[in-house]
Amino acid sequence: MIEGAFGAKVPEALLFLVALPTTVVQFRFEIQSFPAVLRVLVGLTVFAVPLVVAHTGSAAEYSRAELGLYALGAFPSDGGLFAQGGTPLNSKVANGAGAGIKGGVFLKPLGNIVGLQLESFANGSAITFSPGTNPGSSARTNLWVFNSMFNLIFRYPGDDFLPYIGVGGGLSNGMLTNPNIPGRTDTDFEGCWTFGYQFLGGVEANLTTRLYLFSEYKYLAANFHWTQLALDYRSQYVLFGIGLRF
Repeated sequence: MIEGAFGAKVPEALLFLVALPTTVVQFRFEIQSFPAVLRVLVGLTVFAVPLVVAHTGSAAEYSRAELGLYALGAFPSDGGLFAQGGTPLNSKVANGAGAGIKGGVFLKPLGNIVGLQLESFANGSAITFSPGTNPGSSARTNLWVFNSMFNLIFRYPGDDFLPYIGVGGGLSNGMLTNPNIPGRTDTDFEGCWTFGYQFLGGVEANLTTRLYLFSEYKYLAANFHWTQLALDYRSQYVLFGIGLRF
C-alpha cells in the first residue's frame, strides 16, 4: 500500500479505474466521453499523422510530424475554491504528478515553424479545506484532472536545439474521488467537463535526426463546478519527455 502525491492509496486508485465504466447514470456522459476523446487522440496521432507523411513522400520533402510521450509535475495554486456557498478557510490544492501524449505536424510551406498539435494529459491532486459550516472540522477529496487540448505551436527551426512557444484550448475534466466533505451525501466520485486553455513554452534537443528529448513549462486554467463545490483551477506544469519524428 503506497500513498503518493495523489492522496490515495494505489489499490483505491485501481478500484476507481475499474469502477469508472459502471458509474451512475447522472455522470454517464462525462465518464463515457473521456475514453472516446482518448481514442480519437491516439488514432489521429499514431495513425493519421504517419499516413499523411507517407502519402506526401517523406517528412523532409513536405512536413515534420512528431509524436511524444512525457511525465509531468503539477503545481496548482491554492486560491479560487468555493464550497457550500462561501469561501472556506485553509484551502489547498496539492501538488501532483501525471503523464501525457502529444502529436503534431509542422508543415514545410510554413518553414517548419508553425505547427498544429493534439495533446492529452492527466494528473492527480487533492483538495483540502475547513468548512465554513464547521470551522473545527476538515474536508478532503482526491482530484484527478484530465485534459485534451488542441495547440498552435511556433518553433525556431534550429539544428540541435529547437525552442518553441504555444497556446492551446480544449476539454478539461476535473473528477472528485472519495470525497470526505461534511454535508455531502456523495462518497463515490463526480466529474465535471469544462473548457480549459493553456500557454506553454519549451525546447527540444535532438539526439538523432528522428529522436529527441524535450522539456516544457505550461500554465493551464479551467473552472470546475461540482455539487456544492467549485474550483478556479490554475496550475503550472513542468514536464520532460521523449519524442519521435516521422
